[in-house]
Amino acid sequence: MAVWVAAFWLATPTHAQADRLILRDLRLLNNITVIGFDEEGVKVTDNNLVPWHEIELGTVSPDKQADFDRLRKELGDPLFRIHQRLKVGDYAGASEPAEAIFDRYKDRDSKVAYMVCQAAMWGRLAEGEREAALEPYFCCLRIMKKSARTSEVTQLPGSRTLDYDKQTGLTSDMLPIFFDHEKAAAALTKAGTAATSIGSAAPDGVLVYMAALSIAAEDFAQAETWQSRIRSGNPTLKQWPALLNAQLRIQSGDLIGARADLEPLIYSFETWNQPVAWYLLGTSGSRSSEFLRIENGVLDLLHIPALYGSEYPELAAAALSETYSALNRIQQPTQAKEIRRQLLLFYGGTTHAQQIRAATQSKSNP
Repeated sequence: MAVWVAAFWLATPTHAQADRLILRDLRLLNNITVIGFDEEGVKVTDNNLVPWHEIELGTVSPDKQADFDRLRKELGDPLFRIHQRLKVGDYAGASEPAEAIFDRYKDRDSKVAYMVCQAAMWGRLAEGEREAALEPYFCCLRIMKKSARTSEVTQLPGSRTLDYDKQTGLTSDMLPIFFDHEKAAAALTKAGTAATSIGSAAPDGVLVYMAALSIAAEDFAQAETWQSRIRSGNPTLKQWPALLNAQLRIQSGDLIGARADLEPLIYSFETWNQPVAWYLLGTSGSRSSEFLRIENGVLDLLHIPALYGSEYPELAAAALSETYSALNRIQQPTQAKEIRRQLLLFYGGTTHAQQIRAATQSKSNP
């Protein structure tokens, strides 16, 4: 097809309009004037904007041709790949081209920028990089907040749309709890910059995410700064200070205090908060050194795969991983083996399953 396109291009009469575009669907835009181009695309006659991902080849004025070709290559190819991957729901496949140009679009407020940021978010989630996914998520929130026509800006290839609550800023794609200290620490600065870029219009859910990420990174002072700004009276959001305090207690080793805070409230948490509440309650017991507390913690953790496994597979996998570790510590190998089997069978694509496999391989290959 590329040979045919090139031949067609060269065969175009030399007396035709100097500015011409051949699109990837082989349509020819002839008799046009290219007014200018940037990261958003090519602006032609009548101020119509042709996105880079639609352009296969182009001829513009000689003084602009080199810049045109450079942007077409640098942006057109990855944008086209993002468009195609999103269209078929291959979010892991969208990750590489999205990452290649994310830094060029993350500070822009446009439809193209939204597509790149959303692809980066979903791509990072698909690859188990939950902590790093916060940065592009906040960029998406900023773009939506600043857009006068949100529905137009957020129209993406494919059927998936961002599942988020406009009032709270919380998304079911990513619960506000993070499991990897090193990844959280690495993601903290960029996520904070993106959160701040939303401005005063940022919903309090952004503060919740940043506080949770800071706790996972063990930057407790920064966690307190973010958490202290939560003021929302929304029923879901106003319960998060208690959940964040429990996370902080667990992370700092105060397991008894965390359980004492959560246990009286566990059935009163809002539906959206229940999965994290059960996970924290379970972890406060499973990491204990007392047998009875560990058993109670395991029972609490097993609520999660049973009730929320299909909706929140990463959290379910984390709960099973915690259970597996706890059962091994109290020398219940048969039960631990069954938990491991369920983790690998039902949540084999999660980060926690990969960690279990890696640990097993390292033991078998000393």
